[in-house]
Amino acid sequence: MDAEPAALDDLILGRGVRRGRHELPPEVFPLLRERLVACGFVPTVIGAVEIEVGVRVPAWLLQPPLADFGTVFWEIFTPTRRRKLFGSVVRNRKGDWKIQLQPGSEQTIWVNDALAERYDASRPVGMW
Repeated sequence: MDAEPAALDDLILGRGVRRGRHELPPEVFPLLRERLVACGFVPTVIGAVEIEVGVRVPAWLLQPPLADFGTVFWEIFTPTRRRKLFGSVVRNRKGDWKIQLQPGSEQTIWVNDALAERYDASRPVGMW
């Protein structure tokens, strides 16, 4: 498969393409990483993402052959109990995030702070 940079940009930014879980040939991943950088995404870990409650940032988790889109955000349990996590847009049977990465995870994710958006922190589930 010859991946087109413009097609990968559309996937990364959600332009006319639904972001979610995508199975891609392993040889596409070097170009995908290159296009993530070109689209303003940087590799990091959840614990290093600086966001406030009520803000979420788009993120990609790359585990060839899978590329999963999600967001990094604060999940609020009570006024004094919360956690920052990566939650994939793909859900499990219970409706929870199929992939959840906690702040202590060393798994690399790709985030773009410039695309951060506000959301109702009491209802973190939503469409991107």
